[in-house]
Amino acid sequence: MAQLTAQEFADLVTILANHFRLERLHERLLKANAIVSRKRPPTSQALASQLYQLSLGLRRAHPARYAIETLWQEMLSQRIGEERNQTLETLADRVNGCLTNRMEVIPEKCQELLAALGAYYQAIAAYTGDDIAYLEMLLRASTDVARFLREHRAAIVAVGSPPAAVAESISPDAAQGQAAPEDEKHEA
Repeated sequence: MAQLTAQEFADLVTILANHFRLERLHERLLKANAIVSRKRPPTSQALASQLYQLSLGLRRAHPARYAIETLWQEMLSQRIGEERNQTLETLADRVNGCLTNRMEVIPEKCQELLAALGAYYQAIAAYTGDDIAYLEMLLRASTDVARFLREHRAAIVAVGSPPAAVAESISPDAAQGQAAPEDEKHEA
């Protein structure tokens, strides 16, 4: 799992607070022993700050980490549904095909990785929205893939963009000798 920045973590908690409502989210976190104060924070940002410190941005084995991950998966399963998971698994396999056994990006497959991440992003975004899709990808990504995702976010989001625009978004070292991928059209 990649490390979330403080802002990405705050965005994640804000999305959960919007989905569950802040009051209910706070109650569920209390029941999971993720937090101990019964005093509800005034905003999702305040709650995010508290949870970030407790879980170190989901890096520390703490009840806050497990509660956030569980609530995130619950929200996703409500939005995506079981029947669509097979499609997402197939798209995830395409992403994994561009990685080494140590989950690092294979430099020769940067173009293919962009296309695979773009397809995966578009599939999740169709069911959940752009912000949730991006955070879900970060949560599932290895450290190397998360770095790649952050560096090439615009190209990944614009999966239907012309090949030249996609190729320009990749660093020159990674794109050497790479042919631009054919446009892929994905229905939302």
